[in-house]
Amino acid sequence: MKHFPFFIRRYTNKVMTGVNGMKIAFIIVGVCFVIGIGVIVAARHYLTKEDPEYLLNYLKKHHNSSLTVSRNGQTVTAIRENNMFPLASTVKIIIAIEYAKQCDEGKIDPSKKVSLEQLDQYYIPNTDGEAHETWIDYSKGEGLLREGSTTLENVVKGMILFSSNANTEYMMNLLGIENINKVLIELKMDQHEHLYPISSAMLIPAYLKNEYPAYSEKQIENKLREMSNEEYIDHSHRIFTSLTKGEKHIYIENSHSDKSLQKIWSDRLTKSTTAEYAEIMRKLNSKTYFSIGTQERLDAVMEGMMENPKNQEWLMHAGKKGGSTLFVATNAAYATDRDGNSTEIVFFANDLEEVERQKILNNLNGFNLKILRDEDFRKKLEEL
Repeated sequence: MKHFPFFIRRYTNKVMTGVNGMKIAFIIVGVCFVIGIGVIVAARHYLTKEDPEYLLNYLKKHHNSSLTVSRNGQTVTAIRENNMFPLASTVKIIIAIEYAKQCDEGKIDPSKKVSLEQLDQYYIPNTDGEAHETWIDYSKGEGLLREGSTTLENVVKGMILFSSNANTEYMMNLLGIENINKVLIELKMDQHEHLYPISSAMLIPAYLKNEYPAYSEKQIENKLREMSNEEYIDHSHRIFTSLTKGEKHIYIENSHSDKSLQKIWSDRLTKSTTAEYAEIMRKLNSKTYFSIGTQERLDAVMEGMMENPKNQEWLMHAGKKGGSTLFVATNAAYATDRDGNSTEIVFFANDLEEVERQKILNNLNGFNLKILRDEDFRKKLEEL
């Protein structure tokens, strides 16, 4: 009995030690959770914080980027302006130009009705960041979609303002890819690669899986890498023709796109330079290069930002088109303010890490605004 109190103390100490250990474990877990939340919040703040200077610093340090800026007919800066970059959706400007020309020539009618069923022939799910669905919702909200149809001009707006890939391929079929590529000759864009159906090209892995059912995903990836550009583009045209015939179902079942396949697709996109696109922006900004009829149709689809009353307060006109993939960020913009200052801004970047891409995309608008409205910021561009 003399040892009983000692036993109680030993047992109590063990229990207390266990309780303390659990407390410590909970504290550690709690601290880690708080730190984890803190890291997430900090990362989100870093990505979303407005920081136009980020692009200046990026351009200084990274040769996988290019910028051309002109103001009132004079070049402000031209950094790697002749280097070739994948254009992503910025290339759709060329399609818009051919659309406007054919409207002016009376070949097509901007008020022509186009059904969603016609567009759906080219719609590939989960490939455009819900751009197509967002455009449909917008069209419904604005009363532009009635009984399952909308106007041809709204289809083009969906291509430019919302970047719908389905609308893009519909327009390529309607206008004719050869006609679209003639725009490059007419505008003397000698470095610009020819356009081809880049959305249809996303289905090349599915096409190969249909052709070679026994191939593993790695074998399909290798087959893609080994393809010449000519063979790759030929496949995209073949798929494009098949989609036009309503044969999308042939590919959708086997469609897949992991990061390595997306990189191959991204690297093979149509390429050009910021110098060439700055020249296109100058032509659009001048309002004198294209015929009156062509310019009117271009304004209708390129200058959606002018629907915002706040932009109307300080801008006479302005337009832009951007594009992105998991590895690419591109943007081409023009504006003339109410003081008569005309500005063109074109930024391209490739081989981006995800954080870089998000940071760039989140700051492109602010970067453009600083160039348009801040003389001190423009001087920094001159020093790049």
